[in-house]
Amino acid sequence: MPSAAPEPIPSPSPSFDPVGAAPRNDQTQWITTADYRTSWIRRGYEGTANFRLEIAANGRVSDCTVTKSTGHSALDKATCDLAKKRARFEAARDSSGDKTTGTFSSAIRWQIPE
Repeated sequence: MPSAAPEPIPSPSPSFDPVGAAPRNDQTQWITTADYRTSWIRRGYEGTANFRLEIAANGRVSDCTVTKSTGHSALDKATCDLAKKRARFEAARDSSGDKTTGTFSSAIRWQIPE
């Protein structure tokens, strides 16, 4: 009698669902009206900067990319500089529950304060 093919061994399912990086501090405090320079106000610089942050496994921002410009390089640069300096994160977790790198995307509206 021919031997039957062995049953495939199922892969173990992950013990954790992967989780993305999540802000640990208040996003509204990363960039505030106090960050608006007088020269930007005089020039009428306003706009919305969309950005993506690269988050290291320790929860710190390792890089920032403006994905949609305000139209003003000074505001775009300030967006990344301030987010890298002030944003803190709970690191992303992989399917094993271990801390890993991740990304976080958001936008900031630069609007001249009244």
